[in-house]
Amino acid sequence: MNSFKKAAYQVLLKSGPLHYKEITKKAIQQKLIKSSGITPWATMNAILSVDIKQKGSRSQFIRTKPGCFYLNTYYKGFKERQGDKEYQAKITEKEIVDSGLNISIELHQVNTSINSKQKGDIAEARVAELITLYGNEGLYCYKPISDVEGIDLIVKRRARLEVVYLQVKSTYGDGKTRGFTSTVKGKTIKDKSRMLLIFVYFDLSNGDLFDQIFCIPAPDFLKLTQNTKKTSDDRIFTVGIKNPDKSKYAEFMIEKRELATKIVEIMDKLQ
Repeated sequence: MNSFKKAAYQVLLKSGPLHYKEITKKAIQQKLIKSSGITPWATMNAILSVDIKQKGSRSQFIRTKPGCFYLNTYYKGFKERQGDKEYQAKITEKEIVDSGLNISIELHQVNTSINSKQKGDIAEARVAELITLYGNEGLYCYKPISDVEGIDLIVKRRARLEVVYLQVKSTYGDGKTRGFTSTVKGKTIKDKSRMLLIFVYFDLSNGDLFDQIFCIPAPDFLKLTQNTKKTSDDRIFTVGIKNPDKSKYAEFMIEKRELATKIVEIMDKLQ
């Protein structure tokens, strides 16, 4: 049996760009990997995404659109291009850092003095951007004047009276240590499928959300975080940053650009 990366490489050699679920399906059918657990596709998505994030231009893979991967044709000629000064003059700052080229450059640093309220506002704004940018069926985001009931965003479908309510919880870190760690006040969770809890990790090392996020309907979240001791009504969400696909929440892990699609799927089920 191959590793997930080797399996994905072999599958993609014989195809065009594929969604990570289709890559996983073909890898299992071809007996390149074993179907371990109920979400092998989540493992595939996490492994390929982390490989791209960590290696950048040196990764064997590229993301062609949300949730879809293909082989990185640039990777094959990477070493030859390291000594090409004309090429070095054209590449972006991110590519320079990702590639490890011997060029001295100082990147912009994220402000480390922002407070918790500001962090929450930034995370909510990023989530609203993802929904707006990638909501092909037309989704609108509204921010309540007051969010004392735990509703950070209201998402409505265009030309329909269909809405879902989002509570966005964010964790800030350097992308290497810690993981998703959030406390959700029990009194703000409504046991209704129309309420969704969105957990995001903001990576201070690159100033953006981690590629994987969690979109969990409130009833499922309540079941997964049952407090048998009942010492508190609060619920704790904890997922390691290195292996988010190994958590009990893996079923609800998606690529961040798929959030709008996932919300539409949930809306369809609620009709």
